[in-house]
Amino acid sequence: MDRTMTADTDIMQAVPARARLFSLRGRLGRAHYIAYTLGSLVVAFFFIYLLSFGLMFLGELGRMLYILVSVLLFYGFLPIFFTLQTIKRAHDFNVGGWLALLLLVPVVNLMFCFIPGTRADNTYGPVPPAPSSGLKAGAILLPILLIAGFLATEGSRNSQQESTSASPPATSLKPYTP
Repeated sequence: MDRTMTADTDIMQAVPARARLFSLRGRLGRAHYIAYTLGSLVVAFFFIYLLSFGLMFLGELGRMLYILVSVLLFYGFLPIFFTLQTIKRAHDFNVGGWLALLLLVPVVNLMFCFIPGTRADNTYGPVPPAPSSGLKAGAILLPILLIAGFLATEGSRNSQQESTSASPPATSLKPYTP
């Protein structure tokens, strides 16, 4: 075995797993992948929710800061984080990180949640550690909670549209005549 390879492996084992969240090396199991990606979404939405209350008192400046932070978070940080995690997930079933481009294809990207990883060591590293029972519970509960939250907001939106469509408009518009 190459001396550089053993040095890299020794370093990776010495670094805690949380510090390797932003690394392209190694493998990531299904439960960790689901928990990290959906958990980061929940944390991001909660952060933005709290930030909106904090910036509410700053008026126009607060709105601009809210938009800036939201754009940086949802269009900058999260896509990079999801791509890093997906590359490591692709490594788990012994394919290159280029497969992470499938994140851009709707519905097909769900395959990363369902394809099992290789059971033995592969080209990209040793078998990832088994998830704890708390992490398994989080990987099961997070999708259920996100879907339930989505359905709850859709239901309230539909009932709100029905209540507004039943009442007549407050003012009638007059046609434009030049």
